[in-house]
Amino acid sequence: MKRINIARPDKLLLSSLKTLGSLVTLDLYSEEKSKAKKTGEIAFIGKQKTEEVDIQLYQYNKDKIKITNKVQDFTFFEKSSKDHIYWLNFHGLHDVELIEQLGKAISLDRITIRQALDTTLRPKVEEYDHYIFFSVKSILKDKEGGLIVEQLSFLLGDNYVVSFQEEPSDHFEHIRNKIVENLGLIRKRSADFLLYQLLDAILDNYFETIETLNSETKILEKVILSNPSQESLIHLERMKYTTETIKKSLSPFKDSLRAILNRPKSFIKEDNIRYFQDLTNNCYSAIEEIEATAKSLESLTNIYFSSLSQKMNETMKVLTTVATIFIPLTFIAGIYGMNFENMPELKHTYGYFMALGGMAIVFIGMIVFFKRKKWL
Repeated sequence: MKRINIARPDKLLLSSLKTLGSLVTLDLYSEEKSKAKKTGEIAFIGKQKTEEVDIQLYQYNKDKIKITNKVQDFTFFEKSSKDHIYWLNFHGLHDVELIEQLGKAISLDRITIRQALDTTLRPKVEEYDHYIFFSVKSILKDKEGGLIVEQLSFLLGDNYVVSFQEEPSDHFEHIRNKIVENLGLIRKRSADFLLYQLLDAILDNYFETIETLNSETKILEKVILSNPSQESLIHLERMKYTTETIKKSLSPFKDSLRAILNRPKSFIKEDNIRYFQDLTNNCYSAIEEIEATAKSLESLTNIYFSSLSQKMNETMKVLTTVATIFIPLTFIAGIYGMNFENMPELKHTYGYFMALGGMAIVFIGMIVFFKRKKWL
């Protein structure tokens, strides 16, 4: 189980500042999008995360495979063979001219090119005459416990899949291994099965992130029940923000999968429909899990404030008991502190000890009384 460090408020504050910074950045991207729409230009919207755009091509069928790195020419689409599947994977989206060249090679709509270059795009699916455009958010937890949100887009044609990633990552390493080693069904089926595999890998990331959140929630619950503090509350609010982000990404993911299944099956083969149905069901399961996690975190918030209230009540109870005990003692001391000449016991030899004894008897009597009433 992954351990979390909630004893460092400075780190938690830094994480919160990073989140705030990302929100400010999104505002700047909104200005960039607005400017691009006004000018009608195709522009990259987002933060550049790679120096150069790295493009890989996997060309395969059930019998053979060819891998090409550093692809810069897309004319092979014009000579593509119907008995081969082509997977073209982009790492980096900032080279607008390069993606426009791809658009010319496979006759992409101008809107599709613009959407592929927009890393702030809401997950969606759009079907055109000769391809499907699919956009989705991938979510993972980093080593420091923060949330990595990455935009991924896909193009599905008759015999090709094009995937766009912001930076190199390990989302699809096991899929590449299946293709190279000819494992499973991936090299025996059509391009839509490859798209299913890619989307399934992204959904696995969601499940992994949700599982990590659930583990952190269990640890945080123990901390809040034993010693609620401001640091634990900050961490709790950060986790609630994470669950909300996941929910906002999963819902349109689910809607896009349903849209694919409800539209004419021009690009999804009959044999592969069941895989996309299974993917949709898994998406529903992920949504149910993250909603359960969100409810648990909300319950922890209530427990946190209840614990603080209980602590405050215990503190006030002790202070009230002490004050109540000292009220009669103060009364006795006040009487014998008055400077009247004709006071009884004022000149008594043992008057001082008798007054102290009386105070002690009152003190012990009140303690016994409180104990019997179970107020202590």
